[in-house]
Amino acid sequence: MKFRARVPEPIGFQLAPMLDIVFLLLIFFVVTQTFSLYEPDLKVKVPSAEQATETARHNPNEIIINVREDGTVTINREHFKDKDQLYAKLYNSAMLDKDQTIRIRGDAKTEYQKMVDVLDACTKAGFWNVSFSTKKAAPAP
Repeated sequence: MKFRARVPEPIGFQLAPMLDIVFLLLIFFVVTQTFSLYEPDLKVKVPSAEQATETARHNPNEIIINVREDGTVTINREHFKDKDQLYAKLYNSAMLDKDQTIRIRGDAKTEYQKMVDVLDACTKAGFWNVSFSTKKAAPAP
């Protein structure tokens, strides 16, 4: 008695699971890109205040200016060496919308003159809605 060897059919490419994975990766990268755009500079340690309020979410029209301890000024990971460069960037933004919110995140150990220079550049560019970031102070024991 001769048995026939049964040859299995070739397995085709399964498209449905591949599409699921591609869409999950797409969603993941879109969400992480959104968070990375508005991520504050982690080298800036903002001062604490008793009356600080937490903002629930980031306003997309908000410009965040980070002032590090050494006086380096950054906006969206772009470093500015002097007040004139910062003013030029802010002036170009102000030409689009003077009602944009400006949030200055200054390090607690930053020289006061650097903070005044940034505030002066904001005012000179024509922005009126400027605020400073703080964190909630730890409760006293």
